[in-house]
Amino acid sequence: MKRKMTLSCGSILMLLLTVSAVQAAQGDHEALQTSSTILFSEIFNSALENAPKILERDVRQQQVSSYDAIADNWFNGRPQLSLSYYDDRTFDDRGYREIEYAIQLQLKRPSEWGNGRLLSDAYSEQFSTWENSLRHYIAGRVRNVLANISEAEAALALEREATQNAEDLVTITRQLLDSGELARLDLLQAENLLLQQRRTELETEALLVDAEREYEVLTGMQTRPDYLYTETLSAQEDISVMHPQLLYLASDIELAEARYQSALASAKGSPVISLGSRRQRSDGLMPYEDSIALSLSIPFGARNVVNSQASSVQRDKTDAEVLYQNTWRNLNQALHEVEHELFITEESIILAEQQLELSEQRWQMSRTAFTQGEITLTQIILALQEVLAARKESELLVLKRERLITEFNQTIGVMP
Repeated sequence: MKRKMTLSCGSILMLLLTVSAVQAAQGDHEALQTSSTILFSEIFNSALENAPKILERDVRQQQVSSYDAIADNWFNGRPQLSLSYYDDRTFDDRGYREIEYAIQLQLKRPSEWGNGRLLSDAYSEQFSTWENSLRHYIAGRVRNVLANISEAEAALALEREATQNAEDLVTITRQLLDSGELARLDLLQAENLLLQQRRTELETEALLVDAEREYEVLTGMQTRPDYLYTETLSAQEDISVMHPQLLYLASDIELAEARYQSALASAKGSPVISLGSRRQRSDGLMPYEDSIALSLSIPFGARNVVNSQASSVQRDKTDAEVLYQNTWRNLNQALHEVEHELFITEESIILAEQQLELSEQRWQMSRTAFTQGEITLTQIILALQEVLAARKESELLVLKRERLITEFNQTIGVMP
């Protein structure tokens, strides 16, 4: 009797510690409001605007506009103004003066006239695919957090039902103790089971708190849906080149190619034309003479220098191609894993429903037999634990199937 009382006190202590931990977790979190009318699109748009990466949007848009503004220029870089002045004042001082000023322009070669437009189009395409890739990523985050909330909420409902069953068992045990059919030891065992179940319920409640906090951080919203979010399994079977992630990585390859062509042209150098005027006199007794100054400089040769300066940008293109191939393989691997797990889950749901039906029958029979004193407390506890486990497995498998459907759609690149 003393040993059993010690076990019960230990369970009470663990329950108190668990309550303290859960209260600490909930101390800075207020339960979210629930709504039956809130739509996925509202949650998604809020999460998108709340995402830190959305700060890149204006900068990327400005980058596109900047490159578009210079895409069709005939010149490279900025014009330069040059000024030269010569005199002989510090030498024989005969009054020699020469002043030359000119505007210098870096000309584009005919072969690079399209580079500016190519680079501008590449940045524009990357911006578009970046937006779609970000939307796809945020949609996956929202899908995941909604699944976490649904699973935590369902698990909490099951644990509360289990707590109610444990309380009913304590009530029945106490009645049988009062009638002299059971010993005090049996009541302590039933009460210990109830305390353990309440502890499990509190731990499950903490999981729901964590899921709600994650939802709030992701979306910035104080209201969540009170219904199970579901999707229809996509009929698409393979990873397409139109997948948002692959499109974004493909735009990186195109941008790297455009940057390589631009770097190659820059490494070759640009012809420079200088157009200006010259004023000079040979000595102080002569008048100034004015003339037009026109010059053209053309870089040539040194192909090895050109290739070395552009090689790092060419390597960026190769890295982008490697990343594209690796991502495509990872997506296909993830898709096959989700397909396999979804198939197993579908089959497991059928078996779990059959097991639940048998466990429910056994629980009802055991409960009746216990009230009549035909079985022991240990036997009915086993029946209770079995039916609770069967209920939990059956319901969570259904939720897992819904999660896997959203994961399949996310992996294959389908937006909600």
